[in-house]
Amino acid sequence: MTDGHAVSGSPLSSPLYRVYLAGQAVSRLGDGVVSVTFAFAALAVAPDGRGIPMVLLALWISRFVFIAHGGSLPDRIGRLPVMFGADVVRLAAQLFPAITFATGHAQLWHLVASAAIYGAAAAFFTPGAVGLLPDLVHPTQLQKANSWLDVAGDTGRLAGPALASLLVVVGDVPLALFFDAATFAVSLVSLAWLRRLMPAHGDPEPAGADDDAGDGRKEPVRFLDAVRIMPRLPLVLGAILLWLPVQIGLASVSVLGPITVQDRFGSIEQWGVIVTFLAAGGLLGALVSGHVRVEWRGVLTIVLLVVSMPVQLLALAYGRHMMVVAGALFLAGLASGVAGVVFDTMVQLTVPKAMLSRVGSFETTMTTAMVPLGFVIALPLANLVGRTAYLAGLAGVIVATAGAVLVWALPRSGLRDPHIKDSSDDLAGRNA
Repeated sequence: MTDGHAVSGSPLSSPLYRVYLAGQAVSRLGDGVVSVTFAFAALAVAPDGRGIPMVLLALWISRFVFIAHGGSLPDRIGRLPVMFGADVVRLAAQLFPAITFATGHAQLWHLVASAAIYGAAAAFFTPGAVGLLPDLVHPTQLQKANSWLDVAGDTGRLAGPALASLLVVVGDVPLALFFDAATFAVSLVSLAWLRRLMPAHGDPEPAGADDDAGDGRKEPVRFLDAVRIMPRLPLVLGAILLWLPVQIGLASVSVLGPITVQDRFGSIEQWGVIVTFLAAGGLLGALVSGHVRVEWRGVLTIVLLVVSMPVQLLALAYGRHMMVVAGALFLAGLASGVAGVVFDTMVQLTVPKAMLSRVGSFETTMTTAMVPLGFVIALPLANLVGRTAYLAGLAGVIVATAGAVLVWALPRSGLRDPHIKDSSDDLAGRNA
């Protein structure tokens, strides 16, 4: 990927990364638009509100069902082809309800089917993206490269809802859906352009191409390989285990946050202000994370997660002033933004390149299951034990999990899988 010349500290010096970032920035703006647009669309076809949870469940369940396959396929046949195919499917998934709304024949099942197909395609795109980035930039640029991608995502989450509302006002639901489909078209152009550039920069073989059984045969690329390697990556596994109750906390905040704010401050609009502070903190965290330089990225990830989610939960449980709650969530978003970038960089630097997509898929499988679980249990448990007790108790569970993870992982963090060493030596040889 590099020659003997000095490597710039900025990933923007890589033409491959610039092309990829441009396409993803547009695509993630579309992601911010579609979340709000689907809520408008679901209410348009089902005014009683039942469509919103049906669409969300279709999205999350399909993603969970296909995530294991989504991790192994990019490692088997190559990341770019899988990502390109996934974006083709997502574009089609958005065009389908857009056309039905434009022609006046929209029904709820159209949105549910679209969400399910979209979620399945995302299950293939995301692990491929995790494994692709190390092929686009020098290892020393990875953290800043992850940082800029997160900045693009957080910017989309901040600007997307306002843009979605504007598009719906100007052209109703179909215009917003067509806009999101257009962002996938831009992403497809970016990926196709990237594929054309790759041969000039050492186009990598499919990640499984080097996995020989020792007698010339190729080892099968299996999702369970990621499960097998996890104990050899104690801090990676520890961070993933901590992310399980953190994801339940995230879902719980989504469910209980609006209710708590309306009861305590008298207006649901205050929740919109608080969520904006949370998103702004995440954006700042993504910007700051590119300049964080630490050796123990796993420990930092765990510490930041302990700061982030318990602060959100305790602020909702005990905060009595709206700006205090908003400020706490801003700081929590900042910590979470840094944690995500630092963790992604740690995974990309320590996991064998041939297994990156499968490990990314393993992480997503574990954490994805927690979000719908949090949606299901948050309100019943809060009603049973009291909202304050539930939020504070969940914060305590997260802190206790972090302590247990550190006690288990730190004594083992010096153990390195031989594949990781081989991968690092090979990378060093190619970059020499």
